[in-house]
Parts: sequence; structure tokens; C-alpha cells
Amino acid sequence: MEIVRDLVGGDPPPALELFYCQQDDADASETRYKGSLVKLMDWNNANGIQCCWAGETTIYENIIGLLAEAPGIDGNLLNSSTAPKGAVTKKIIPLLPSSIVRGEYARSDPAGTSILDTNFTGDAASTSLTCADLITTADLMIGGWVYFTNGANEGYLHYITDNDTSGVLTLATAAAGATVATDDLIVIQSANTLWMQLDTQYVNLVSNVEDTARTLPVVGLMTYISAPGRQFERLDRNIHDGLKITNARFYHDFIIGGSATLGNVWRDTVVRA
Repeated sequence: MEIVRDLVGGDPPPALELFYCQQDDADASETRYKGSLVKLMDWNNANGIQCCWAGETTIYENIIGLLAEAPGIDGNLLNSSTAPKGAVTKKIIPLLPSSIVRGEYARSDPAGTSILDTNFTGDAASTSLTCADLITTADLMIGGWVYFTNGANEGYLHYITDNDTSGVLTLATAAAGATVATDDLIVIQSANTLWMQLDTQYVNLVSNVEDTARTLPVVGLMTYISAPGRQFERLDRNIHDGLKITNARFYHDFIIGGSATLGNVWRDTVVRA
């Protein structure tokens, strides 16, 4: 992820040197990646209060920024006795409530694990696409998109006009070929979605129609596409629906302003667990 704009200042805020450790309960032993979401440790943490990876307990609580460098596995806790004693600083870009974040619906996370969606079936020349995974809320995917990365529909992009709670998506244009459960898809959420799911490294957006898996509160703004031979542009039903586009990439702009229980420190100071 990256911060592309600030609604107040225009340019993204400059990176700060802040004390950082990859974990909240041990000296660094895990690899983290540039662009990953960063939080503050809980205020009553036995190891002190410093920045750490957002996947540490409690996940997404007290968001403070994005990691602006790849730290590898160096970095200690504030009370560490391991040389160099104490914490080290890392460059972290503040993630303000006014910051516009851009995330990619990537095909894999930085460690190489696939984050595509699967388990869809559908007939050729049909506008119905059924996912065996759970969608608990009807109409949630209206305005979203699906893009096939392999199978009989490889490269095709379709706009979603409806969904029900049985997992059926209604496409604006009929699929060219049949969809089988092993086909992989990029699922792009509706532009104004209120919840996201990040990969296990907390860097990229996960393609997933399961609404219960989306636990990061956001304010979605707009979705985009880029591809070889095509400019970076806003996704538009009247332009892109039903097209076959090779090696397309998809992005979502959104704000992480925080919530009552998963605060952004620049808005809420610190949510005390």
C-alpha cells in the first residue's frame, strides 16, 4: 500500500523516524515488508509502547502509518537486553484520517502466497456466477467487479449488478466460457466499500467475496485499472465491462480513519483495550 494524497495538505505526509519492532511481545524475528500497515502497541503492553506491525494483537487497533522501508528482521523492543539494546527506529509514513491510501488487489502477497479468490462456478453465456464461499449480506457486491486470471474466461472483466446471500453474483454481461471451481479470480470491491481485507503481510488487498473476512474499517473512494498498453484509469462500467484485457492490475483508493474500537491514533489518540 501507499499514500497517494492527503485531503488537507495535498502531498502525502513525510516519513517519521519512529521506534519500531516487528512484534509486540518479542525482539524482531519475523520478516515485514515496505508498505505494510503499522500500529501502536496497546498502552498497557508489558514491553512498553512503540510502533509494530498491524497484525499484532489487537489487529488494526491504533493505526499510525505505513512502513516506508523494508526492515528485514532487525528491531528490538524498548526493554530488550539484546544488542543493540533497546528499540531501533524505522521510517514510517503517518496515516492520517485525511490520507488517501492506494492498495492493489495483487495476485500474491509479498511472500509469494496467492491471494486470489476461487471456488466459483458458472455456465458459458450466463450472467450468473456462483461462489460456494459465504456472503452474508445481499447487494454488498453491487458496483464491484470480477476479473478472471485463468480458465476459459481468462482476461475477461465483468461488472457486478447484484448478489444474494446464497453466493450468486449477477454480472452485467454474460461470461464467454464456463467457470469451474479451480479458476482464480480477482474480486474488486464496490468503490465505496466500508470494509477491506489485507493479505497476511498487511500490504495488499485480498480478493474475497466473503464479507465476514473483511475486518479493516475504511471509507472506499474509487477503483482503478492498469494494463500493458492501457493508461491507469478509473474503472467504468460503460468502458470496461465485458472486455478481455491481458495482465490487468486493479487498485482501490480509500481512507483508514479508524472506528470506535479500531482507532486511528491521529484521530482517536489511543484506544485503550
